[in-house]
Amino acid sequence: MSANFYVISAIALDIFMIVYTLWVLSLNQQGKMPWSIGLGLLLWLVVLHLGLSNQLLFSPQISGVAFLFVIFAGVGLVGALLFSIKPIRTRLLELTQEQLLLFQGIRVFFGAGFLMQAAQGHIPLVFGVIDGWTHITAGFLGLAAAFTVSKNLYGNSRVLFANLFGLADILIVASSIALILLPELTPHHTMMYAVFLPAPLWLWFHLISLWKLNTQARLVAA
Repeated sequence: MSANFYVISAIALDIFMIVYTLWVLSLNQQGKMPWSIGLGLLLWLVVLHLGLSNQLLFSPQISGVAFLFVIFAGVGLVGALLFSIKPIRTRLLELTQEQLLLFQGIRVFFGAGFLMQAAQGHIPLVFGVIDGWTHITAGFLGLAAAFTVSKNLYGNSRVLFANLFGLADILIVASSIALILLPELTPHHTMMYAVFLPAPLWLWFHLISLWKLNTQARLVAA
């Protein structure tokens, strides 16, 4: 398959993720869609696409350690934006545990995409298969935990496991891309559409979910 196919697929997945995120955010807002957040994410996708497609974001000679630092800096920047803009911060902290876990469900489709790329030789086979299945598992665990919480089925242990598994998946994949696979993938590979848009959001949704879980446990203990 041509390189354009993988770029189009990556962009389509990111757009799907943005729409899905807006839907989940609207669930406790009487169905009101937060279009301003969607516009912000879409603008970042445009900037990301221009930077990746024109190979402007990173030097081709960037080291793995430096690239990993860039990834973590990007995650920190996303967190700073989420919590420094008051309306977004308020909306995030008002999210229910079910919503925070539902956000992870979209990862099933990203995992399927990585499996497809591995089968086509667009990414290393072993990495693609492992990454694909761990993303699918993380998405499934998030949906399963959301269901148990919504049904009051004492799902705290499932929430904890789903979040820890999902966090480990993101951190291991990001580290593997930067420290092991970067010379083969290059810093402008289509994988970066996932690394620099949905992945930081998933990570922060995990952290907020864990924070809420810890807060709930403290209230119960008190």
